[in-house]
Amino acid sequence: MRILALCLAAGLLLGCTETGNQRKDQVGETVVGQSMARAKDSVCMNNLSQIRTAINLARTASAEETELPPALDGYRGLSKEMIACPIDKKPYEYDAVAGTVKCNHLGHEKY
Repeated sequence: MRILALCLAAGLLLGCTETGNQRKDQVGETVVGQSMARAKDSVCMNNLSQIRTAINLARTASAEETELPPALDGYRGLSKEMIACPIDKKPYEYDAVAGTVKCNHLGHEKY
């Protein structure tokens, strides 16, 4: 939330004029809109990091809990907002066999 507020303030200081959009997904038509999209990019990266940490903890847990979760929904307190990309609201792609999770939003391929 703090990051979002800082991005909005920076956008207001720089002016809310239209700019050429350099984003792959073309989200955000103004400086403020693009700043908000970058803040959501950071939220997406953070969500994926926390989900991966939870999955890795399951792998290294005691013998009773070595199975990977069959789905992310409701796993170890992960909220619905946390298991979907904050920009397009589509759920993250989870491979229960490999224990991997990724975002399919354009521009988030490397997260």
